Amino acid sequence: MSRSRIALLVLLLASLLVPSAPAQAASTVLCTGYTSCNDKGYPHAGYAQAKDTSYWNMYTGTNCTNYVAYRMVSTLGLPNKRPAAGVGNARDWGTAMSSVTDMTPTIGSVAWWGKTGNHVAYVERVVSADEFWVSESNWSGAFDWRKVTRAGGGWPDGFIHFTTPALVNSAKPAITGSAQVTGTVKATDGSWSPAGNSYAHQWLIDGAPVSGATSSSFKLTSPMAGKSLSVQVTASRSGYPATSVVSDSVAVAPGTLAMTARPAVTGTPQVGSRLTASNGTWSRTDLAFTYQWFAGAAPIGGATGPTYVVGASDVDQSISVAVTAGRSGFTSATVGATASAKVIPGTFTRKAAPSVTGKPRVGSRLTATPGSWSPDATVGFQWSADGRAIDGATASTFVPTARERGATIRVRVTARRPGFTPLSPSTAKSKPVTTGRIRIAAAPAISGSPVVGSVLTIQPGTVSPAGATVRYQWLRDGKVLSGATRQVRTVSTRDLGHRLSARVTYKASGYSAVTATTASLRRTRTTPKVSVAATSPVAGTATFTIRVSASGVAPPAGRMTVSDASGHARTVAVTRGRATISLTGQAAGLQTYRVTYRGTSALVAVTKDKSVQVR
Repeated sequence: MSRSRIALLVLLLASLLVPSAPAQAASTVLCTGYTSCNDKGYPHAGYAQAKDTSYWNMYTGTNCTNYVAYRMVSTLGLPNKRPAAGVGNARDWGTAMSSVTDMTPTIGSVAWWGKTGNHVAYVERVVSADEFWVSESNWSGAFDWRKVTRAGGGWPDGFIHFTTPALVNSAKPAITGSAQVTGTVKATDGSWSPAGNSYAHQWLIDGAPVSGATSSSFKLTSPMAGKSLSVQVTASRSGYPATSVVSDSVAVAPGTLAMTARPAVTGTPQVGSRLTASNGTWSRTDLAFTYQWFAGAAPIGGATGPTYVVGASDVDQSISVAVTAGRSGFTSATVGATASAKVIPGTFTRKAAPSVTGKPRVGSRLTATPGSWSPDATVGFQWSADGRAIDGATASTFVPTARERGATIRVRVTARRPGFTPLSPSTAKSKPVTTGRIRIAAAPAISGSPVVGSVLTIQPGTVSPAGATVRYQWLRDGKVLSGATRQVRTVSTRDLGHRLSARVTYKASGYSAVTATTASLRRTRTTPKVSVAATSPVAGTATFTIRVSASGVAPPAGRMTVSDASGHARTVAVTRGRATISLTGQAAGLQTYRVTYRGTSALVAVTKDKSVQVR
């Protein structure tokens, strides 16, 4: 074969192994040329120096198959031997490697255009399921980076996954420094293969990322006390998927608080006085404080504020306070203040003097006003007459009796409170006690009806004092009835037509006597004798003959009424003690009628029932 024919055959074989131009895909060229791309941050992974070496038994120089084979060997660590016999001409790669070919781009996979362009390229970056970037070497002599999008219509026929590059961690990251609140710890990156990677950090509390904590150092704060701290280190390297490893966790220890000046107690240790605790000074200023006061060695129940009012039970005890400083994330610290001197009893301050109101008179109530005190006090009273204590007179009020008439009255008021020295001022003397006045609370009255023969009783009413003696005097028409001094009286015919009343006189030792007169009763009347005769002289008629008489009264007048069972009635005048009434239209048979004499100013009314056999 001639030399010219051999050269032609070589060119023909080359055309079958390597495409003459990049695949016809809708894409964006990011850079072109080894130097230009490298300067722009798009590396060629050393192929500019290695292109004259054959990889996987491919043609050397600038072509797609030798470049991709180089990246499989140098970047992914594959052996320098074709993985399959069909991996030669670019269009056959995906067919020969169909078991590891799919439509999902990943970093380190091979983009394959076997049906649409006879081209392969190395996938450098996957932006999304619809966009990826490749680096490639073309038969035309160009090296470039391109961005390929699905929307462009030139999507590869598949992605060959010979292997996945991996960064291997051989020693985990670790946390150095004291993991205590307010301290700062640092992260080591651990050991990786290959070496020379870049590292990112994310600090974790109880396994959750801390926002913004992406430095290699980390300052611990109060809320982290008692929680678990770890750090995640992510290794990155061009051509490799990022790989993350989390360090072993450490427990965050609470911070410590240190006192620099001891708390103190200020105030006077006296019952009723207020003592105040200072907080002292500490290694931090943003603290919360709690308190417990002590009397001697015993804690005082409920005394947990910054101040304490000394109580009666504290007398002869020394008072102290324990101050506890606390803050979230720190171990609380308690320090006791120096105890006070022993507590002494409190003293009263009199704000208003006691006084007495009321008239100094037998039977008249006197009232003591205790005055006012600071602090509030329980007060007691003792009344005296002419300087002598009155037995049993220990209330806030006192009513003088006949024994105190003419004496001057005063009261001693004693203020008491547990833990305080009692104070007992006296009021000024009153004027001499004068004679009392009997007071009538309910006026006397006469019970009973003023009718001849009835009994009347004088009701004495009520007076003060209750033990007053009572005397009675009956009156007729306002004039004294001689000898009528009993409480009861039987009405006689001599009282007929007159008005009776009574005079009641009250007397008590030490009091002026007082007299009250009852209201007059109505004029005295008597009960007449009424007789009724009834006949039925004519059919349907009942006739009644009535006679009225009374001792000591002239033949009476008045009116008489007769009513039947149906309520029909007839009234006629009584003349000289007699009256006749006839009712007509009466039903035959035995009928009962009501006969009523209506009475006069001297006679009371009388009612009788009368039965008649009506024809």
